[in-house]
Amino acid sequence: MINYYIDPGSGFVLTQNASFVLVIIMGALGGILFFMKAFFKFFKKLILWIVLLSIVIIGGLMTHKIPNKNKVIVIGIDAMDPGIVEKLMNEGKLLNFSRLAKMGNYAHLKTTVPSESIVAWTTFLTGLNPADHGVFDFIMRNPKNYLPYLAFNETSNANGKTEIKIRRKGESLWAKLTKKNVPCLVYYCPNTFPPERIFGKMISGMGVPDCLGTMGKFSFYTTKLSKADEDSRGRVINVENSGNVIKTKIYGPKFFSGNSNLESFTPLKISIYSDEERILIEYGRSKLFLKKGEWSQWGRVSFNTGMFNKVHGICRFYLKSVKPDLELYLSPINFDPKYPLFPISYPKNYSAELVKQVGLYYTQGMPYDTWALTEDRIDEKAFLQLADSILKENQEVLDVGLKDFKNGLLFFYFEGLDPIQHMFWRYIDPKHPFYENNPQYTNIIYEYYERMDKILGDIMNKIDFSTNLIVFSDHGFASFRKAIHLNRWLLENGYLSFEKGADESKEFFDNVDWSRTKAYAVGFGGIYLNAVQREYYGSVHKLEINNLKNEIKRKLMEFRDPLNGENVIKNVYTREEAFQGLYSEESPDLYVGFNNGYRASWQTALGGTPKLLIEDNKKKWSGDHLIDPSLVPGVIFVNKKIELNNLSIKDLALFISSLLGVDVDK
Repeated sequence: MINYYIDPGSGFVLTQNASFVLVIIMGALGGILFFMKAFFKFFKKLILWIVLLSIVIIGGLMTHKIPNKNKVIVIGIDAMDPGIVEKLMNEGKLLNFSRLAKMGNYAHLKTTVPSESIVAWTTFLTGLNPADHGVFDFIMRNPKNYLPYLAFNETSNANGKTEIKIRRKGESLWAKLTKKNVPCLVYYCPNTFPPERIFGKMISGMGVPDCLGTMGKFSFYTTKLSKADEDSRGRVINVENSGNVIKTKIYGPKFFSGNSNLESFTPLKISIYSDEERILIEYGRSKLFLKKGEWSQWGRVSFNTGMFNKVHGICRFYLKSVKPDLELYLSPINFDPKYPLFPISYPKNYSAELVKQVGLYYTQGMPYDTWALTEDRIDEKAFLQLADSILKENQEVLDVGLKDFKNGLLFFYFEGLDPIQHMFWRYIDPKHPFYENNPQYTNIIYEYYERMDKILGDIMNKIDFSTNLIVFSDHGFASFRKAIHLNRWLLENGYLSFEKGADESKEFFDNVDWSRTKAYAVGFGGIYLNAVQREYYGSVHKLEINNLKNEIKRKLMEFRDPLNGENVIKNVYTREEAFQGLYSEESPDLYVGFNNGYRASWQTALGGTPKLLIEDNKKKWSGDHLIDPSLVPGVIFVNKKIELNNLSIKDLALFISSLLGVDVDK
């Protein structure tokens, strides 16, 4: 059967059966030359050249490998929890997942240590454990200055040119499949920015920044006087209503002009119609009316960043209120997929091609603005409308991918269940400190599982029996009731020290006395020893390390919640137990696996030490998975009768390549 996959290197398709074609061509040419020798005497040399050229072209084309005709579709669903899946399947609410399990198989899927999305998805896409791909946490630290950094990518600037490089090590599954001539379509996989060159197409996912270079910074315009919040993940802009007209700015990326660091902007005009509870928004070439409680469509915005330089973005508004005060939310400025500042797809024009098929879409790697909901800049209803719009965009892009898919691998990632569970877990956990009995939101999490079931049904109806279908999640989910300040525990147990007179330390260890500190915590469970010749102000010598690690581990395992006597920690993993590989020296010396209900605090992640040791979690971010990995396995479904016992997320790259009939390790 002729393979019609259109991509560089597929010209060989025309000559899959060229051996017998070549014989026919040569035989015909020979016969003509024999019977019409005299007539063709004049053209003899020309014909010989044509024959030789034909042989070279056909022979060269036949040296190409025949494309892999096997088909594997992989759907990655972030945070799909086996407990909820099984509950809903038993209730008859996930008919397509039940059908898939009956048709093939279903099992729990072991996640990584730690059970963090960036770690688990990087393990999936490389087939390597964290110590071999070098990603151990969303937030890692530089031992030379103790400062935290995001693990996605790093930016450098040489000779005025900005370069972004992915931090993860190891070769991706699709890079290996490309070497085997297996076509790949990859959509939104986490930790794939910048995109890599593959035999196929790719849209980068989690890790793509906004136009400001952050993972997502919103703006909030209000006439209500409010103080700047240094802990806010957004920017609050106080504006003044002058005759029902507000003139302000949409702020863009910063840039250098001479010796000055300037902030780009575009003018924004807001006209208020209080009686109708709507506003008119004008910026650039955009002009739109917005009612209270309404989201705008995507609009394009540009920022001048120096002579002849422009950054092109897209944005959306949400009008929270008009009176008594204006409250207007502006999404993070996403890269315009038609004119991104950096390539967000491979080929680089693929992001623009998608615009022609689905319209403008979120390019920011983590588009669900959970912090805007946490900080009450938008409410639950608005957040769910946002989630719906993102899911709709995802489905439209998936439809494009399914239409383009002929053979090889198609991978598609859905993030939605993860943020929905983070923000709405408090509605299903009566033990949560921030529990709210609100019938409007009690079933939201379950409803989103049912929506994923519908999407699965659509996929199953569009594929043939020969296609292998895998659906899996990176981890499960649990309640986040109490925050543990790990650096406070280290302080109270004599392993971390403050400068004289300090009783707390803000982010980035601002009051820590390193000369008297033996261990410190950063990230969502990692503890690092202040080792000599590794940390800049190292105080722990090599001969002390093993005893110190074992001592800290033993004491942590004895740590109980003073209010209820529960064990706060289920397990503590040493580097030797969890992180053996090429980059184990960059891993935490200890990793804390919390028990259900507990989690490392936000302050711990950035090196902070508040005055409390344990704190009730009274934030809307009420569910989580940053606990002991054994408590939050993922799920895996396949549509063929395949044994899945004891499968881990690390095994999937090899599992997928075997279904494609290739050995990626050779």
